Amino acid sequence: MPPRQFGFADSSRETLHEKEAGITAEAAHLSAAGANDAAVAAFLTKAGFVGTLGSRFTSQTAGRLLTNPAIAGLKRDAAGELVPAGHPSMITPELFAALLEMRPPKPRAEDFDYMLTAADLVVCGRCGTPLVGQRSSSGQPGYSCPDGPRQDRPGNCGRVRCNAGLLEDHVGEQILARLLLPATQADLEKTRQLLAGQLDADRLRVTEIEASIQELAAMVVRRDLQAKDLKKAKAEAADETRQLKRRIRSAEQAVAAPVAGSVDELVEWWNTSSAEARRSLAILMFHRIDVHPAGKGTRSITPGRVVLWWRNEAPPGPIVLTG
Repeated sequence: MPPRQFGFADSSRETLHEKEAGITAEAAHLSAAGANDAAVAAFLTKAGFVGTLGSRFTSQTAGRLLTNPAIAGLKRDAAGELVPAGHPSMITPELFAALLEMRPPKPRAEDFDYMLTAADLVVCGRCGTPLVGQRSSSGQPGYSCPDGPRQDRPGNCGRVRCNAGLLEDHVGEQILARLLLPATQADLEKTRQLLAGQLDADRLRVTEIEASIQELAAMVVRRDLQAKDLKKAKAEAADETRQLKRRIRSAEQAVAAPVAGSVDELVEWWNTSSAEARRSLAILMFHRIDVHPAGKGTRSITPGRVVLWWRNEAPPGPIVLTG
């Protein structure tokens, strides 16, 4: 059964929740008078209301409430047009139309091709969690630590975020500078050979895991093994296979990176290649990239904020969460 929408007594929407419907109407009139969504959220919270899942209202959830056609007894048909929904309303269709007019739809942001996320190459310098691509509240692409608090778990960190353009430009500059060093191409070829060997070993291991699970299943049929033990083994195998396949994808990209050619040719390749192609060279050049928290209001890569662990140097140790 779908969750109950704020303002209705249950998910059928046949009956209004008197108090919630009343405060929704007040919030709609407040918004129509010029209050922004943050002010509406504060109004609902001050009045003692929370969402149907128990969370306090935010500007986003207040905005979604006031732009939901159901509060005006409406719904959208297959063509996207507003039509009567056949259930009670909290505000008039005219007031709802005014609320929509005050909130023109935002243009969809273009997809951003993150260069450094797919290979778990960039991690939070505070807790070690791989950073994920995530836009800021203003729509700017960035890399963020995903281990912050959420409704379903407390979280341990979530305190690192870096603008994607700044970070990728910084990493790119360091890679291009390293390409100028005489020994770089030899180091890259050595690393590629090592990763190619790891790639073969990982692929073989995946095949071995698949074969072992089939053998264990046969043992269950012969009653040499209990079904619960097979279930546990399958879960462990699935976890190891998932990690191996991520490592295989990363190694495949790295092995495909160019290492031959003049410095000028490699620089030109970097400047004209796709994010996926540049990622392959980054994987080949780095063990890991650590991103640390920035100072308040920082809009640049300050010294020490980004730590690059080059593959031709000693590998880094694990990151232990700091206070």
